[in-house]
Amino acid sequence: MTTITLQSPSFSDGTKEEPKVMVVASVDSSLAAKEPEWLENKRKPRMKHHISNVNKEHWNDLFRMSHAVLPKVFLPSVGQAIWSTLVCIFYYVPQVNFLKNLGLPNSTLLITLLGTAMGLLLVFRVNNSYDRYWEGRKVWSIVHFQLRNLGRFVWIYCTPKTDEDAKQQVGAMHLLIAFASSVKHALRREPSHRYEDLGPHLQHIPDFGRNVYASQAPLPIPLEITLHLQKYLNQYSACLGPATACLNGLADALTIFQRIRSTPIPAAYAIHLKQTLFVYLLSLPFQLVASPLGWWTIPVTFLSCIVMLGIEVIGTEIENPFGLDPNDLPMDEYCDHIEREIMQIMSLEDPERDSKHWIPPFSLSVPHVNVKELRGATGEAVKVAKAREGKFIHRTSALLLHTKDMVARISGADELHHSK
Repeated sequence: MTTITLQSPSFSDGTKEEPKVMVVASVDSSLAAKEPEWLENKRKPRMKHHISNVNKEHWNDLFRMSHAVLPKVFLPSVGQAIWSTLVCIFYYVPQVNFLKNLGLPNSTLLITLLGTAMGLLLVFRVNNSYDRYWEGRKVWSIVHFQLRNLGRFVWIYCTPKTDEDAKQQVGAMHLLIAFASSVKHALRREPSHRYEDLGPHLQHIPDFGRNVYASQAPLPIPLEITLHLQKYLNQYSACLGPATACLNGLADALTIFQRIRSTPIPAAYAIHLKQTLFVYLLSLPFQLVASPLGWWTIPVTFLSCIVMLGIEVIGTEIENPFGLDPNDLPMDEYCDHIEREIMQIMSLEDPERDSKHWIPPFSLSVPHVNVKELRGATGEAVKVAKAREGKFIHRTSALLLHTKDMVARISGADELHHSK
């Protein structure tokens, strides 16, 4: 069985440099030559619909097909056009115009009534699906927020005193990264932990070995990660309360994810909508062929089919926002962003080791900024603030003395008036 350990070099005495924590995997001799076989993470290139700070028209969206539903509804719409063509032939061609002899009504009242009902059904379908999509995005924001807080608590409050504490601290930070990735794979019904964005962050936990799913009822990986984090945080009472609240928030977010993922639109509604839409589109040429449109019935029904089927397909596609479709939530990007933030937090210096220095900000990656300039600017800002505060106190004291003098004068004048 594979055993994984985290190793950290001991602190060097007499130096101010922070020791670098290294993650080293040690395996049994029988498996030493075998590398972990991580499954490739399923990613698809996405063409984003950018939200710009400048209000301008995005006419390029008119010709985009990567996220459009037109390719999915084009063939059914062509079938609708063929059906409309047959109806027009059987109505206008003299040799086979038996439909004209049936006396089809020259009225669009039926179209209006059925169209209103179909519009209400489609609007409810799309709104319900978009609510699920938007709620999924909001819950991912909650997960990101709680992981940020936990990363700050673990790296700042849980100060390591020994080498073993440093190993556990690094392992806890990797568990935060693993939580986001495990939630993503769980929502995609990918129960394995051997993915390239998940497995490396779980190597230090012996439970996640080759036989992790040997039991009949294993815990979900995100839930198991929260148990390990809670066990680690119980050792530090300084941040136990707020950190536990963050873990509760993650558990609540996981529950909401599972509710969205496992609760589809009621089957009766979905079936009735598809059947009603099918009957409506098939009957549409019979209602238009006797109207003044004539042969224009064919393109009109073709466009109507594209619009109505497109709305239904959009509702079906965004009903589950956690999949791999182009219009689903970009969960890979969310997890990558969380991983970058956690790794940046781990790269910061610990202020407790040198109380005279502040943690360098992430803006130090800009070439023209250095620590000396930032500290100098901070000192100047403090001097200005103190000077302003001193001037304010001086002015306040002068105003109080002036007020006191005025009160004394008024009191003296009153006493003189009463004595007379």
